[in-house]
Amino acid sequence: MVAGTMSRPLEGLRIAVTMPPHPWFGGVDFNFAVEMANELRQLGASVFEVDVASFISGNDIYIQNTVEALRSFRCDVAVSLPNSLYVLLCSTPKQENLFRDIVQIPTVMLWDHGLLQLPRQILGAPPSTPAQATGGSIRRIRKVLDHPLYSHYSPDHGHIDAFDKLGILEKSKVRFFLQPSYPNFVRYGYRAGSGNAFRTRMAFAGNVYLQAAKDLPFRSEPVLADIESRVLAAKKTRLTDCLWDLLMSEIDQLDSATRKRLKLEPRSTFFWNFMHEEIEMVGNTDVRLSVLTGLKREYDFYGNFMEPGAVRTLRDQYRMRFRKCLDYFTELPLLFMNSDLIVDIVNLGYNTGVSPKIMGCFACGGLVLFDYKEDFRQSMGEIGDQVMYRNIDHLNMLVEEYLANPRKRRDVSRYLQHRVCTEFNFGALAKHILADEPVWKK
Repeated sequence: MVAGTMSRPLEGLRIAVTMPPHPWFGGVDFNFAVEMANELRQLGASVFEVDVASFISGNDIYIQNTVEALRSFRCDVAVSLPNSLYVLLCSTPKQENLFRDIVQIPTVMLWDHGLLQLPRQILGAPPSTPAQATGGSIRRIRKVLDHPLYSHYSPDHGHIDAFDKLGILEKSKVRFFLQPSYPNFVRYGYRAGSGNAFRTRMAFAGNVYLQAAKDLPFRSEPVLADIESRVLAAKKTRLTDCLWDLLMSEIDQLDSATRKRLKLEPRSTFFWNFMHEEIEMVGNTDVRLSVLTGLKREYDFYGNFMEPGAVRTLRDQYRMRFRKCLDYFTELPLLFMNSDLIVDIVNLGYNTGVSPKIMGCFACGGLVLFDYKEDFRQSMGEIGDQVMYRNIDHLNMLVEEYLANPRKRRDVSRYLQHRVCTEFNFGALAKHILADEPVWKK
């Protein structure tokens, strides 16, 4: 559906949504939430916005006023925007959650890469070393997430399976959705002309974390360093394997005494910090650099707004043609539209799913090549094989094929744009969850 042409299937529905603190993650999450809230309004809903920043700051007056206003609003359901992290943050100093404990309304929990994100939020300040770890993690995570008022939705079957295996949430309590494109990217895809802004033959847009990965204190522990080394080597050899599974396999091979000494057990808070940092910081950095340096064609590098100081290293050590950081909402869509090819390595926080960046590129009419993800293949069908690579040689082959065949490039991108903009956009997801199959009503 294109904004402005949608029906109003949510007419009469009263929805509370979370609005993230504006500065977080470069303002991206806040802008996502604004876009998604406006989409809900266009679908006919009345929307009440909850300022998450006031809960984080412990503003008692705002919290009291919000509770009163939300009760007067007679809310039907709450929706976590842009993801379920922000519902968890809406808690009082007494750790009472606004939606679950105080107002007690059904809440749709839209996960992002929830397997790493949600435990990190629930468990609080992460321990830097095994010696700082505390126990009871599984119980604490389950107590927060496994609640009858929460309807969980994950864009990753691998996350659903992992939580089930760990005894946190039964897989029957989590529903899958393919990560949608957000409204801004759909609108750009239907704009008349985009000029030649950021015109490039091939580009990568994203972040690596050179300094953050280097500074992790637990890397000085020899056993942990060896695990990291073996896992990264295996991942770069087998790009289709997810890092979570590779790490779990290494941990499972340790003897019980070593696992206990290093707190590499899911009940330990250090386990969750270790998995988060190894995947989000070290894995994303090392694997992305490995793939990018394996490209035979030159490409332009856009982004790295998380570590702008690393630009010189990327240029000098990795010979990358760095261009600039892009505004996610006004400039990134133009890069997608005006590049012949986008090359991506999906955030390694996803096991089997894809990130919003992938779907946003397709929504804009761009063409992105990314590492194989089973959830995308199952949802999209055979066309997925046209844009997913299984190793670096396969990626280089796809690059040459598309750059030499503009017609195929156009046909594939237009087909995927149509599918994403009609089936896999946020408006379609909201209609499905809130109107067609409202599990939250049960």
